[in-house]
Amino acid sequence: MRHVDRTGWLEEFWAQARKKNPEGAAPRARTEGHRRLPLYQPSFRSTARRRGGRAMPKKMGINSKAEAARARRGAAEAERRDREARAQEEAYWQAAEGPKSRSARRREEDAEKRVEAAARRAENRRLAELEQQQLAAAARRPDRKAARVGGPAVPKVTEAELARRREEERLRLQREAEAARKRQARTADEEEYGRVVLVANTNRDDSVIEARSVEDAIAKMSIAAEPALPPDRHPERRLKAFEEAELARLKEEKPGLTLHQYKDMIWKLWKKSPDNPLNQVAD
Repeated sequence: MRHVDRTGWLEEFWAQARKKNPEGAAPRARTEGHRRLPLYQPSFRSTARRRGGRAMPKKMGINSKAEAARARRGAAEAERRDREARAQEEAYWQAAEGPKSRSARRREEDAEKRVEAAARRAENRRLAELEQQQLAAAARRPDRKAARVGGPAVPKVTEAELARRREEERLRLQREAEAARKRQARTADEEEYGRVVLVANTNRDDSVIEARSVEDAIAKMSIAAEPALPPDRHPERRLKAFEEAELARLKEEKPGLTLHQYKDMIWKLWKKSPDNPLNQVAD
């Protein structure tokens, strides 16, 4: 293996230096800041090129954590200087004004408390308004889960709410059934009354005489020969007259009811009244 002399360049350098400076003063070394650099320092790129390798590129980015730390230190230092300056200024003015009385200090403390209370109220008001805005925005925002399934947002219902709804539905059905039963009963009573009043009563037909013996026939014929009272051919007039009389009486006794309620009460009284032809037939 051949030995390569790597110190020849240094001897050549000193020879050139002696020619330029015959007094024999040593040349000054190159400096960078406070560090003394050697006269010759091969770079990493030249060394890597001589060795046949590839040089690594220079770093162009910055360290974000280091920058953030420097920014925090700078902000803390600026705040400290500002605080010290304010303290010095306050001390200067206090020294210029002299010692304050107890009442003056109390007034200043009260003023500071009022300012702090006003600031707290303003902050609370701002937070309340911000919360209201957030709630309004949340109410306007559609439900994502409901949008995914393709239907509107269904509010949650508690067990107590379900029980209350079931009870309301049961009461509603009960009221409807009671009203239907009353309508059916009234319709049946009106139909029965119509059949009795409008259908001819053949039991009291004077033109027909029924008897089981000759004596009975003669007796009935003699009774039929006597003048009879005129039959009541308009029973609906009785109902109308009864309704008018009872309506006036009920309005005086029970004011404030509706006409439908008055008619219901009159109809119940009419079914028990002796003026009703149905009651006369039963007798």
